[in-house]
Amino acid sequence: MSRTLSPITWSGPYRDAVDLDRALGDPRDPVSNFGFASMVERDEAETYPGALAAKADPMLRTAFLPGGRTADDTMMIVRAIGRRDVTVMPATMFSITAATCVLLSGSEPQRDRVRRLLADGSSIGFALSESEHGSDLLANQCVAEPLDGGGFRLRGEKWLVGSGGRCAALLLVARTGGRGPSAFSCFLLDGRPLRSARVAAPQRTIGMRGIDFAGFRFDGTRIPQSTLVGTVGRGLETAMKAMQVVRVTGTAANLACADTALRLALDFATEHVVGGRTLVDHPQTQADLGTAFTALLAGDAVALSAARALHTLPGAQSLWSSVTKKVLADLSDEVLDRCGDVLGTRSVLRDGRFAAFDVIRRDNRVVRHIDTGPTANTRLVAMQLGQIVTARLGLAGADLAPTFALDADLPPLRLSELELSTRGRDEVTAALPSITAFAKAALDGDEHAIRASKAMSSVQAALAMLREDALGSLGRRGSEAAVELVEFAERFCYLHAAARCVHLWWFNRHLPLAGLPPGTASWLWPVLELLLDRAHQRHRRLTRAALPATVALARRLHGSGRLFSLVPLPMAESSSSTVEGLAAWPA
Repeated sequence: MSRTLSPITWSGPYRDAVDLDRALGDPRDPVSNFGFASMVERDEAETYPGALAAKADPMLRTAFLPGGRTADDTMMIVRAIGRRDVTVMPATMFSITAATCVLLSGSEPQRDRVRRLLADGSSIGFALSESEHGSDLLANQCVAEPLDGGGFRLRGEKWLVGSGGRCAALLLVARTGGRGPSAFSCFLLDGRPLRSARVAAPQRTIGMRGIDFAGFRFDGTRIPQSTLVGTVGRGLETAMKAMQVVRVTGTAANLACADTALRLALDFATEHVVGGRTLVDHPQTQADLGTAFTALLAGDAVALSAARALHTLPGAQSLWSSVTKKVLADLSDEVLDRCGDVLGTRSVLRDGRFAAFDVIRRDNRVVRHIDTGPTANTRLVAMQLGQIVTARLGLAGADLAPTFALDADLPPLRLSELELSTRGRDEVTAALPSITAFAKAALDGDEHAIRASKAMSSVQAALAMLREDALGSLGRRGSEAAVELVEFAERFCYLHAAARCVHLWWFNRHLPLAGLPPGTASWLWPVLELLLDRAHQRHRRLTRAALPATVALARRLHGSGRLFSLVPLPMAESSSSTVEGLAAWPA
């Protein structure tokens, strides 16, 4: 059982996430069905968190359909539920790709079928990957052979389909032609063809153990023409567009794992005494916790802006979604590594108050490779980098305020505007010189403003250097050039993330981001310095100058039960909506 907490006054956004989290009770409660201890028990038993999923299901089952919730609102709800057990993802994320494929290319009856399934609480599996080929999608061999008189015959296998063991329908991507991207088509299967092909997954994952991954084996299965989604030869294009949506929304799982990791580490560090002082007062511990918190705040900024951009800049998601997935996978891993060092031996125990840490660390490793792994993500960025670096700076064509201003209304999702490439357009880096100039003029003269101004200039300089380096390598061939291009793409991911943080500060300088007074830059410059460091493949802790304010803010958010976010929602651990030292969000 879980003790439901009394309502709390919160005038900021994402109210449903606040109410849901408080309804679930304090996750530290050892007897709660929705707490960290229950997460550990389910992981040990490899069972799905059905009761927890049922709490989120009414809010999320159709959240990502047109007319549903905004993507950032959905992300915050998933973070609230996922911090208690990220294995709840099938109830929140696993139908997105399949449903988006049908909404993009399906017939009206197919779209209605998907809407009804999701409204009824059913899930739809997405079968793309094959064990022999991994991310080499063009080599996939599962085939749909056209039959005389209409219909298809399926042969081949798909593996590790999330919710495959219980999904009511399956979006299958199968080969219908010869070579290249146009060799594949999408099919929506249910009923007997689905049931007869379902097989247990032969592999077991190290994390997210309660998810019913399954495989599908087709041995001459006949399916009618009506199962074809869209036209023959457009399946891979449809799937690649749909995966842009889930790459962004799925980062809520990374943030959920990172939030719980930092919360557990701070629980321990503020209680444990070493050498007559609490652990949190030791310099090395402060360096690890401050760096972990800054990495989490950077990830929060990147993910929130990407979720909003799904609505405002859908045509840019071929770039944004890959950058977001790459950066969040890396930063969340860093948060867990640094928090693990703070917890020490307790980070590897299977029992006790901190046993949840090992569970979320393993879960986060699985999330890293779901919905496009880091290597494939970097490759997707590298494919577009040549056009981006040759584009002229300062020529942003879109108004970025709706994307970054957290109190701005968002338009409905326009899935039809998703594209496979930005064709060299990147509004974020193109607008950075002008936004940086405006931001510098608006900053006051305190120490944080001076450091933020320098960090913004450093981001601009790093982007200019990257362009120069990349332009110098254009046209080169061979393995060395290929490796170099990947390194340029990785640098670009972190610099793009840093540019987003600058925009986010500029367009929200009237809001109390992270609970700080409006316009304060004390969170911005440590985030920019960390992202610049990671762009240059350095993994240093924060500088000593950044630590006092950063650690103090992390401790205030932790002590007051707030989400580690630029929008610090009062979670179940919070007893009040107003906290000394944290600025209140305006009504």
